[in-house]
This record gives sequence, structure tokens and C-alpha cells, in this order.
Amino acid sequence: MTILERNIGPHPLLRLQDPLTGSWVEVLPTRGATIHQIALAKEQEAPREILQPMRTAVEVQKQRWAKGAQLAPWPNRIQDAVYEFQGTTYHPFRSFRSQGGHAMHGTVMQETFSRVPPPEGFGLSLELKAEGWQGYPWPLTMSVHLGFLDGGFRMDVHLTNRSTSEAPIGHGWHPYFTLGRDVRECELELPRGIRLGMSERAVPDGSRSRWERFQGPELVGPDFLNDCIEIDPTTPRAITRLRDPRTGEGLEVWQDVEELGYRYVQVFTHPRRHCLAIEPMSCAPNAFQNGLGLRTLAPGETMRLSTGVRRLAV
Repeated sequence: MTILERNIGPHPLLRLQDPLTGSWVEVLPTRGATIHQIALAKEQEAPREILQPMRTAVEVQKQRWAKGAQLAPWPNRIQDAVYEFQGTTYHPFRSFRSQGGHAMHGTVMQETFSRVPPPEGFGLSLELKAEGWQGYPWPLTMSVHLGFLDGGFRMDVHLTNRSTSEAPIGHGWHPYFTLGRDVRECELELPRGIRLGMSERAVPDGSRSRWERFQGPELVGPDFLNDCIEIDPTTPRAITRLRDPRTGEGLEVWQDVEELGYRYVQVFTHPRRHCLAIEPMSCAPNAFQNGLGLRTLAPGETMRLSTGVRRLAV
């Protein structure tokens, strides 16, 4: 594997490139190990970029739309930026003022990760040793391992509780995928599972239903999607597919579900309709309050998660 370096304004960008296929991935180590872009080759074709990235230094600084971000120690949001854990109330930073205010997308997006030796099969690893944050006092170590395995891009994430007490934990990844055209004209297929009903504040309202849409390839259409699926727990590896029916070009996002892995997936239509967020998550939105998928790590325990993306054969 080859690692190249460049900058977006003051922000360093690392590119991991597979010399055999030409596929590559770019990551922003000082912006929380955000995945900036992925380009995947297929057969004899040149690599094709599949993410909608942040294009300017200002966007990177502001983490606009959290494109490609690592969401930890919780994904999505904590309603009203308050939660209780084992009898103590915590108040993380209120980072999202809309919808009445939430703690949004965790805390690691602004942190700097360091390069560490990657495990076998991976080409680049980044690590953060954090001492905790406002409203989340538990020290943790987070490792992000990147490589080209399973016929495409693969990312493994490890989160270890370094405190002397139990800690709540969750993780999500926030990529926006594009096929180069309006997503309303693309087909979406979701994994089997339960749709969690959402309140006007975009957190689960307690209702659950079997969603008949997108159980086979179906046009995204004009509807605005901001939906969370609790994946059937008997599914070892869940697949979400996005495909352009005009060209046959497409991609599939996979996430390992078994052994308390990425048990949820969120889909979100960007308002410009030029991309679609497909977000593997270990827990549901507002899990620090509703407990849906929330893990509790013992001191020294590690949560291990795997996800990735492949291009579909035309």
C-alpha cells in the first residue's frame, strides 16, 4: 500500500492507495479521522469517486454536514443534550440548536488522530487517546483501520474503555454517497428490519413498523428520507444498495451486524438531492436516553465494528 500526503488549507489529508487496483481512500486525521473521499476501481476501469466530500478548507473546518465523519462516542443525537447513566445525570455540549437543541454526532470530529502501525491486511491506521469530554468523562481509545479487502474498501473501528468504571458507548459513520446524478432518480434497497418512527425532533418516538419500501430496488423519488432501520439481528452482514438504473452503475454498503456490531442503518437525503447518506450505526438515535442498541463497556473492554463499500457489477 502507498500513502500520499497533501493539504486542504491547513488540514492534512492522507491518501491510502492500492497499487494493484488503483483504488484509494483519503482521510483527514486532524478532523476526527473523517473519511474525505473513496475511489474504487472495477475490473479494467479507472477508480471512480463515490463520496460527496467537503470541497474547501472552510467546509472542512466547519465539518459541513459531517460528511464522512466518525460519530463517537455516540452517533446521531442526544435529545436536549442530557442523559442519565447509572444514576448520574450528564450534560454534553449542545452542538445542534435546531429541533430544540441536541448533542449532535458525538465529540471526536474535532479531534486529532495519530498514525499507528496497522494490523495485518490494512494499510493505514489512526488512533485517538481521549481523556473524556464535557458530559462524557470516560477516557477511551479509538482506532480506525483502513484497507481494501472483501472486494472493496473496508473500515474497522475499535473503541476501548480506559476508565475504571463502566462507560456507555456507540459509533456511527456518516458518508454521503453519490452516483453522479440526482438521487431521486436512483434506486435504493435497504436491509430487512424494523423502521423506527421518528418524532418532529428526529429521535425515535417509540413506534415500530415493518417498512415495505426499499425491500427490493425502488426509486428514491421525491420523498425526503431521514429514517432509521433496526436491522434483523439474525443478519450476519447487512447490505444497503444504491444504483443508477440508467447506467447500471451502483454500490453496496455493508455492515457487520452480529456480535453487537452495526445493528442500525440511517438513510438521509441531502437537501440538494445530489447525494444520500447511508450511515452504519451501532445504536439508534438518542440511544443514550432510549437505550436502543446502547453498549456498556466494562473497564478495559473493546467494541469492534466493521463496515465497507463495494461497486456493483453492471
